[in-house]
Amino acid sequence: MSSRKGWMSRSIERVKRVPARADESRMGTRQPGARTCVFASGGLIAAFLVSAIPAGDARGEIRFWVDDAGLTHFSNDENAMPDDARAVDAEGLEPIRSVWDSDITGPPIPSLAGDSSSGDDRVRRLLRGALADLERGELARADSTLRGVLRLDPRRPEAHWYLASLARGRGRFASAERHLRRFLESAGPGFAAWREKAARRLVALEDERSLADPDTLDGPLRLELVRDDHFRVQVDRRLGEVSADYAARVLGFLGEAREQVSRSIGVAPLEPLGVVLYGRAAYVRAHAHRFSFQTIGFFDGRIHVASPAHPSETLRGILFHEYTHAVFREVTGGDRPYWLNEGLAERIERQSRGLPASTRTERAAMRARLETGAWIPLRSIARSFAGLSDERARDAYLESVVTVGFIHSRTSVEERRRMLESIGRGISIDQALYEILGFDTEGLDRAVQAELRREFPEWAELGGGVSSP
Repeated sequence: MSSRKGWMSRSIERVKRVPARADESRMGTRQPGARTCVFASGGLIAAFLVSAIPAGDARGEIRFWVDDAGLTHFSNDENAMPDDARAVDAEGLEPIRSVWDSDITGPPIPSLAGDSSSGDDRVRRLLRGALADLERGELARADSTLRGVLRLDPRRPEAHWYLASLARGRGRFASAERHLRRFLESAGPGFAAWREKAARRLVALEDERSLADPDTLDGPLRLELVRDDHFRVQVDRRLGEVSADYAARVLGFLGEAREQVSRSIGVAPLEPLGVVLYGRAAYVRAHAHRFSFQTIGFFDGRIHVASPAHPSETLRGILFHEYTHAVFREVTGGDRPYWLNEGLAERIERQSRGLPASTRTERAAMRARLETGAWIPLRSIARSFAGLSDERARDAYLESVVTVGFIHSRTSVEERRRMLESIGRGISIDQALYEILGFDTEGLDRAVQAELRREFPEWAELGGGVSSP
């Protein structure tokens, strides 16, 4: 890590304040016959486009936009639309997918036949439940349900498609390839468009595998520089060889990250920020020795990221995460308290994907940690997560996310900005918390735990373990 000396004295001067923007209603006077609908980002909306607002509706062109909460809005009411609303094209889906750009996009599930006792209807209900879990960010539960579908119907193409997407997002290339090939084997003529996408994803997986293989590294790391007004990006040359538009798309992701972080905490760096993107194997060779647990990115004055071969939603999320760390250091002059730093970064990354800050399953897991005495006190993870095992590091990240969610729900953008700037002036985190919430770190710890107990009030010991009703 680079030296932090001098950061504190410069931190506030080098940060531009971004005024908090109050939610402004654009609804105005609704036009006669106009319709406005809202969907969770990531949902399947083909049926909506066909039935909810007919394509031939003469009352106005159908346009859509995604709001700050990750909700997708459709309307033919000109008074309801923000300036950046986009038209739905003749095919209906492609411009929306380009906004979501999410790995959970996939083939729609056929409607139920109505016979609830049939095996096929049971499979369809399970698939619909898995898709709902994916849209809520309940990835582990969705994965389990999809595997259950394959136990009932090993050739179900939709299950193979979504399991391939989940595996690829976790860097499990062999598993992703296996499910994609089984999708191609089982998908019939009705899946023609998705078969083409599967074939393209198989090619992309070969690129990923090559960049992740240390045996393919040849000589020293070679970086190429691209820049704009806000970022200086150095790209592993091998990434540029795989994807011709790599640098342009990365700069686009970083610009989006800058805007979203500014909306969340009210600040943005004034000086251009350095970003270094590596193929996975090159990243491991250069930085694996720094950490006791697996990482895919970090910030030490520059953002360092192990990148997928092709710019994707996964890379976009990582850049949002690491950019948040960069802004945190700009404002506070350091990385501590680490739980606040990581919690903010994880929250903003999830927002960038249209996911909730934390899921009910994750909060239930934290409730279980309380019951078993495995909760990690916030004070003990204020300095760093160094020395934690992978499992305990995951717990620390999740506690941080839940805690920041608690802070976020009780503060404004202006209060969060003041809290970070107070830390940058040398005020303790306890005093900074007290000024906006009325309690210190231990008080915050107790308040978060109390909220978890209120959400999950009844717990019972069963055979030495803990379960919720």
